[in-house]
Amino acid sequence: MRKLSSFTFITLNGYFKGLNEDTSWHHQLNSKEAASYAEQSSSSGNTLLFGRKTYEMMYSFWPTPQAAELFPTVAGNMNKAAKIVFSNTLKDALWENSSLISGNIVEQVKSLKQTPGSDLTILGSGSIVSQFSDAGLIDEYQIMLDPVAIGKGTSIFGDIQQNLNLKLISSKVFEKDGIVLLHYQKR
Repeated sequence: MRKLSSFTFITLNGYFKGLNEDTSWHHQLNSKEAASYAEQSSSSGNTLLFGRKTYEMMYSFWPTPQAAELFPTVAGNMNKAAKIVFSNTLKDALWENSSLISGNIVEQVKSLKQTPGSDLTILGSGSIVSQFSDAGLIDEYQIMLDPVAIGKGTSIFGDIQQNLNLKLISSKVFEKDGIVLLHYQKR
């Protein structure tokens, strides 16, 4: 059975994005420690899962010459990774190695987890995280806590309908910039 994990960066007040989809407050790739972690985790070989908005944001950056120049290892890994975007409005998934899933995504991911293949990682995609959390599909959560608070935003767990009880299995502090990586499993 394939494992499904979620990776999300959040503010101190629990937002994964600010108003108008703003994530400019997150500076993971600007520190050597956190950039090294990004290089390592992006080489996992996991299939990446996205909601439409996150997919479009990632697609607008990672395949560009700028991404290849600034973050060559992460850009290469992001571009070659298998990617699934969940959307009922997109007609095509144009980023290389991407496929599109629409309809009842909870049932489709339940089935996908039962097939052979690489593990699955959701990047960002708050509405997807909420849906899959409520369905009990996410096995592990990696939350990167940035030392910043913003006035308004969207909580990663803002749409869950059930309590989510987690067990901390590891943590890592990126001391130079104050970022903390928290790694949880379902209880």
